[in-house]
Amino acid sequence: MQKAYKNVCCRCGKERIVKRVWKERIGNSVVENTETVCPDKECQKIVDRDLKKQKNKRLQMEKRKEESLRKRKKKPNTLPLKRKYRYN
Repeated sequence: MQKAYKNVCCRCGKERIVKRVWKERIGNSVVENTETVCPDKECQKIVDRDLKKQKNKRLQMEKRKEESLRKRKKKPNTLPLKRKYRYN
């Protein structure tokens, strides 16, 4: 049987292998998940490290955004005072 697609490593280009497959229920649906890894263990460690860095960066950005929204909501809605101009 032929594979429908090839899943290659984003770093070294080797074809990734299936580590585990599991099913989970989300609401009324059953979702089948597949975890794949690079056959080169050192390469996989580097990929995992890079993915962890990206995840941490994304979480920090989300946290900053939430803080910014909270600060924005706390500020009273003040409009600048109208200035009266005198024209001669």
